[in-house]
Amino acid sequence: MSRPTALVTLTLLGFAACLGAALASQPRGGGGLAPAGGGGLPTPQGQEIDKRAVAKLDVVRAPADLGDKAFAHATTLVGFGQRHPGTPGWSRQLDHIESTLQGLGLTVRRDTWTDRKERITFTNLAATIPGKRPERIVLACHHDTKCMQGHPDPAHNFHFVGANDGASGVAMLLALAPVLQATPREASIELVFFDGEESLDWAWNDAARALFGSKRFVQKHRDALLLGQEPRIVALLLLDMVGRADLHIQDELYSTRELRQLMWSAAVATGHQAAFCQRAEAASDDHKPFLDVGIPALDLIDLNGNPHWHKPTDTLENMAPRSLQIVADVVLTMLPAVERRYVRRAD
Repeated sequence: MSRPTALVTLTLLGFAACLGAALASQPRGGGGLAPAGGGGLPTPQGQEIDKRAVAKLDVVRAPADLGDKAFAHATTLVGFGQRHPGTPGWSRQLDHIESTLQGLGLTVRRDTWTDRKERITFTNLAATIPGKRPERIVLACHHDTKCMQGHPDPAHNFHFVGANDGASGVAMLLALAPVLQATPREASIELVFFDGEESLDWAWNDAARALFGSKRFVQKHRDALLLGQEPRIVALLLLDMVGRADLHIQDELYSTRELRQLMWSAAVATGHQAAFCQRAEAASDDHKPFLDVGIPALDLIDLNGNPHWHKPTDTLENMAPRSLQIVADVVLTMLPAVERRYVRRAD
């Protein structure tokens, strides 16, 4: 994943690419959904959340062994090695995701395409857990790892297994799938595994060569929606880098403010607030294409202050099942509130 690098005070003063992302501090003012046009970064949602505004949510705990199960999936994925498009590990990972979901009785849809400009083949995977209504809440992650080969700077070329940045999100969705199946829901839940999130260049370059899978997914959804071929997506919850041992899910400033407040409320309700929203920063990620077309989106990401991001140390040794358990508790606790606020608004 990638983040804005330009620090700001009252307004954004500028952006600079840095290691696949651009850093930004807390923008002042603004608020409300304001998708950006073109290929630029989305407009930040304004100031960080109000931690005093805590909605009362019923706690929904993940099964006690969910963190362990997710960690086991992550271990399997990391065992495949590097997993950027075209590698053997990438192919094995796709098969593992597909077979795991099929083992739960879910129908898995593969969307494979070759980018004509890059001449690279990508694959998104998706599976739907039907709800009482057709409107969809998307739970997503990216499954590719950053390619650490062929960069001009030798320091950017090393063996990289992407335990947290790649495997943790995939592992969480696979572990959550049977839990989501077991609870009747108002909305349909769509699990989506995006390809090509990482920038092909080492630098982020305003996502010019990144976010391939999410861009394609949103474009296909818009086309299908206009033709009346599929129900609309009412919200996106994106899981990216959610397994670090020293977990910190930041207040991600591009994400829809209402969803950020719900995440904080769920963290407070579950007693996990120490691992959430202690720092605020915007992060350009797979939620950007959704925000661009006006779909409310939340990026649950541990990027600010993460010492292992895009480093050889992004390994299983620096992850923990407890972190995965914490994120699962928060996601499951906030989901009913997301349904109430967004699915009913679809009427």
